[in-house]
Amino acid sequence: MDELLADFVAETREMLEKLGGELVAWEADPTESERLDAIFRFVHTVKGNCGFFDLPQLAELSHAAEDALADCRSGERQADEKLVSAVLAIVDRISAMIDAIDAGEEIEGDDDALIDALAPGATEAEPVICVEEVRDAVVADQDKPAAKQAAAARSIRLPVDLLDRVMSGVSDMVLARNDLSRRLRESGAQPTIDGPFERLSAILADVRDAITRMRMQRIETLFSSFPRLVRDLAHELGKQVTVDLEGGEVELDREMIEMIRDPLTHIIRNAIDHGIEAPAERLAKGKRESGMLRISARQAGNRISIAIEDDGKGIDGARVLEKAIEKGIVSASEGARYSTTQRQRLIFEPGLSTATEVSGISGRGVGMDVVRANIERVGGSIEVESDPGEGTRIFLRLPLTLSIIPALTVETGGQRFAIPRSAVVELVSGRRDNVDFARVGDSLLAELRGRRVACLRLADVLGVEGEKAAEDGTLVLLRLPGGDLFAISVDQILDHEELVVKPIAPAVMATGLYAGTTLLDDGSPVLLLDIAGLARGVDLEAEARHREEYEARQEEQRAEKPREPVLLFVGVDGRRRAIRMEIVCRIESVPVSAIDVSGGGAQVVLGEDILPLAGLGGAEPESVAKNGRVGLFRVGDGRTELTYAFSEMIDTAQIEHQIITSESTGEIEGLTLIGGEPTELVDAHWLFARHARSTATGESPVCRLPLDDAWARQLLRPLVEAAGYRVIGEDDEGEASIALAAVENGEGAPRAGRVIWLRETPEANENAPHSIYRYDRAGLLAALGDARSGGEA
Repeated sequence: MDELLADFVAETREMLEKLGGELVAWEADPTESERLDAIFRFVHTVKGNCGFFDLPQLAELSHAAEDALADCRSGERQADEKLVSAVLAIVDRISAMIDAIDAGEEIEGDDDALIDALAPGATEAEPVICVEEVRDAVVADQDKPAAKQAAAARSIRLPVDLLDRVMSGVSDMVLARNDLSRRLRESGAQPTIDGPFERLSAILADVRDAITRMRMQRIETLFSSFPRLVRDLAHELGKQVTVDLEGGEVELDREMIEMIRDPLTHIIRNAIDHGIEAPAERLAKGKRESGMLRISARQAGNRISIAIEDDGKGIDGARVLEKAIEKGIVSASEGARYSTTQRQRLIFEPGLSTATEVSGISGRGVGMDVVRANIERVGGSIEVESDPGEGTRIFLRLPLTLSIIPALTVETGGQRFAIPRSAVVELVSGRRDNVDFARVGDSLLAELRGRRVACLRLADVLGVEGEKAAEDGTLVLLRLPGGDLFAISVDQILDHEELVVKPIAPAVMATGLYAGTTLLDDGSPVLLLDIAGLARGVDLEAEARHREEYEARQEEQRAEKPREPVLLFVGVDGRRRAIRMEIVCRIESVPVSAIDVSGGGAQVVLGEDILPLAGLGGAEPESVAKNGRVGLFRVGDGRTELTYAFSEMIDTAQIEHQIITSESTGEIEGLTLIGGEPTELVDAHWLFARHARSTATGESPVCRLPLDDAWARQLLRPLVEAAGYRVIGEDDEGEASIALAAVENGEGAPRAGRVIWLRETPEANENAPHSIYRYDRAGLLAALGDARSGGEA
């Protein structure tokens, strides 16, 4: 009997949760017969069960509600606001009775007033405001018709503690599997073991996924209580609020749902009390009389995003800042530099409230700081956006589960730590040339991609002996929930992995630096770092002042340094590039037919000139043309000219930041920031060395060929001339800068500054190890190009 009674309590609570939204929707439209049927089935089910369990007081109450609802279903009575309120009051009373039965207590109180309120013409019963607690029982939906129930999947109710124990055991099995995998890798390939081990790993992964899914609940179990909460709060405050719920099908870890219940409730209470105006005020502002509160959830990867939006009066950033200065949270000088977003984020500071009166709902300045702390404690983040007069949007981003968190493991001072991967923005080696460090007072600043952020040495924060200075370690760029960035320097990065996080001892948690503990594959314990706790060790406001001072000095230095003008454009490969303006003679647009990519390289006909064409990168002219034409820069150094293809012109600009030089020589000199975006700078010296040839008569380099040989005359000569050389024979007078000769036929070197030896076979020749196969077109063109640019022989 005790087990049956426990089932009755669990089932009734689940039906109560589902019923809350139906009641509010029925109040808005009492003619909706389907919702009326659902409410009627609930009280009918409760009445029937009460007779079985000998609960006369509960049975009498549900029977009275059933009679009133039956009259509405038959059309003998019209549902009005008073009847709806009376039914709501009875549902609240049933909920209180169920709690008493579950606790083993006697049901106290008299229900005559509630029953009398159901009679036509009775005074309105005052419903009790209660937000039911979501229970962990999972049962079949008893409100569905019998045909649908028969098709529904069978279910069983299990204690939550048992699920947690199974989940913990599976997590330990995963760690043991990872340890075994590492040992197998170290011992080498073992075919007789590797196969069964892979099957075991696949089975274990399926079991872990199934156990994880058992812990998941649809978020509608949380959302179901919100319509009633909104209705009762609006009724108490004399406001009209419509609630819109989206994404109820999204699933979330059961424990996570319980953790975010109170934060969400507080946000909703604030939205109704502080945000949404009274009907008269809304009408005066040209808004609808009824305010809108929209709560939506969606899943993106392994994160859940919940948005709470209202169309109220928004957050007055100036008023919030004024209160913050009054409370001593920020100074007047600091507040003057705050942006609109920074002012609005002050609502998360402890003790801050802009309410002029303290009510039973809000106004004490205690709440939003706790909301943020609770959200961050589960590895989530909270952000706020508000448009004064238009409304406020609060965004929560949460991990799917508390038990398994993707993390980055790092090492400092010989000890390993874990960092939630959701907070990691970028990993950068501190020794690279593109990271600049500057010390301002006692603070260290690092410049990453044009952004200067505070930099901490993790060893110093944790009080361990680090092996590397901050400038020599690896930087981990982290993002706080509010959007601020800072970097920590560690000795080395170890791995990315999913870690099973477990609670930590209260004494360790009290330091504010750690969020939990976990085990690595080898069974060694690792502490999970609390990113918000690390940031509290940095005075970010002071760091902001240091950054402003540093940037002011840098701006002065940039003002003194000459700035090089460049042309910004998009290359044919879609990349953002710049070319120095001083070498650009003209900007041309030519038809595709004017471009020839045969022979030794791309060339273009411009008037009476045939000039080398760079920038195509191997692409066909037709594929990069727009309306049949290709854009070109005509560039020159005063003696020679060439052209460079582009896809789209952007603008003129100036080089203001440092150029990060490319590690290898080529078309791109390096990378710089122009207009806040990374831009590739074209290397003019390489272009002229690789592609240019003189436009003056007689200045082309000379190549000596054995023209009495038919192959050299018919196949080799066109290739050499296309590469920009003037060809002469072996017996012709004159100096040649280069000669091409066959290894098998030549006993001595031809008269030339440099000789390229050609062999008959593709295989290398021992007598001429640097020779080129005579049909290796690419190799020949590269050698000819190197000779023109002065490359090594």
